[in-house]
Amino acid sequence: MSSSSLSLPSDSTRERVAALQLQVAAREHELNELKTDLQQLQTRYLDDIGPLYAELMPLDAAVMEEEIRLGLRLADEEDDFDVRSANLEASGCAPAAAPSADLKRMFRDIAKAVHPDRAMDHQIDERTRYRRHSLMAEANRAYAERDTDRLRLILRAWELDHDAATTDDPEAERARLERRAANLGARLVEIEAEFADLRRSAIARLKTRIDEARAQGWDLFAEMLRQVRREIATAHAKLARMKQRR
Repeated sequence: MSSSSLSLPSDSTRERVAALQLQVAAREHELNELKTDLQQLQTRYLDDIGPLYAELMPLDAAVMEEEIRLGLRLADEEDDFDVRSANLEASGCAPAAAPSADLKRMFRDIAKAVHPDRAMDHQIDERTRYRRHSLMAEANRAYAERDTDRLRLILRAWELDHDAATTDDPEAERARLERRAANLGARLVEIEAEFADLRRSAIARLKTRIDEARAQGWDLFAEMLRQVRREIATAHAKLARMKQRR
């Protein structure tokens, strides 16, 4: 057997890379599905419950002012208005801040490097095309959530992964495949870390509670809507009673 044939990458190495590619693609698809689900829940929360809290919080503030005026509350007591504002922010459903210059620059860098339209169709295979679409979708979500750290990770993941050109040099090809396997393994670690971060988020915890309630046969989200409406009605009634005492 010639020395050149001995230096050719083994079939097992190619199979390992192919298996890792499939695993990364599958986990990225699952990650994107989770992000989509959480984004949809966040949008639903903002659209349905957000306006109710926008109505309730100034009512709470008005009630607090009346209670202070009537001597029913000390001026420095913690009030429901501040607590509700903090809870809304903690839920991950507060409106996002305006994008920073650094966020915009990083997003532009990713779009220039990753966007599927930046590559000619004949230059990329199906897996790379899917990779571009997947990373671009992830970048769009990170930008919408003003997550500079995640954009930085996406750009770094692309730079590590963008080593797909084959070569006629067997040793170089072997090194490329080993590098590719290492990068794919690193990407899997990143994906699992992203899963863990998402599952720890307030909106993910809310989704878990909603899913668990649905499994038990009741609608937690609808109950949340009813509860806020009850609080609004209670605040209106309380404010009216106190104004009658003037």
